Amino acid sequence: MTSLVLLRKRMTQWRYSAHPLFVLLMIAAAIVGLLPQALLLFVVVFLHEMGHAVAAELHGCKVKKVTLLPFGGVAELEYGAMGFRPRVEASIAVAGPAVNLLLIGISVLLSGNIHMIEFARELFDLNLWILLFNLLPALPLDGGRILRAIRSREIGYELATREAFRMAFWASGAALLLGLASLATGRPHLGALMLGVFLLLSALGGRRRVRVETMQFLTQRTALTQARNHPVLSLAVSKDSLLRDVAIRCSPDRYILLYVLDTDGRVMGIIDESEVLQAAFRGDWLLRVGDLLRQLT
Repeated sequence: MTSLVLLRKRMTQWRYSAHPLFVLLMIAAAIVGLLPQALLLFVVVFLHEMGHAVAAELHGCKVKKVTLLPFGGVAELEYGAMGFRPRVEASIAVAGPAVNLLLIGISVLLSGNIHMIEFARELFDLNLWILLFNLLPALPLDGGRILRAIRSREIGYELATREAFRMAFWASGAALLLGLASLATGRPHLGALMLGVFLLLSALGGRRRVRVETMQFLTQRTALTQARNHPVLSLAVSKDSLLRDVAIRCSPDRYILLYVLDTDGRVMGIIDESEVLQAAFRGDWLLRVGDLLRQLT
């Protein structure tokens, strides 16, 4: 009961806003006489995002702001720790689509009432649409966050983030082509066009912030003494590899050990993650791994 009271108090402290594309979609719907459908969209998107926000709070990630998007939303946290813990990021990402699944179930139950059939159909279709598009493996959609959470363990946080943004560009292109094709056939699909524009703008903006997020992630890694308790990920790298290219392979829940190889493929020595990060934060981003090994020995 105490947890519920604290959660309700936190929810009153969140700031709420709507993305310009969401506002545009609502206005367009009202102009063409689809205001009831627009209001239903607002309710469904709001509940979807509340699923994310509540899950974030339950995981100890304090929410600052909730922004509604045409196909979901964004819960802005006080610190970007969500993306630095794969399991937490994945569980928070799943919470939004889980709400849509619940609403789909409710719509199926409502369809048994003859007076609710039309509403149940609209509720079902809308939630199915939001569910499917949010599960696309492209940032900043929920599927993209799930993809990053999975891939970051193997290829590192930054590379996984860039991969998810590349998927966003592909998904954006597909949505825009679909939208343009619908215009050419005389049956315009506003949702596809807006999804394409949204993903394109989000991917462009997000890709510019990747290195900043990586530095935040690496800063947090240096502060976590328990990092040594993570499973070890062993990497073989050439002595001529740049420290920068090694640092971005750091993973949220793996501890890296580097086996430094000479030109003949023989192991020259081993460098652990803490030594890599110490050198990186000294500003030696362009230092070669072989030179760092010589400094350490």
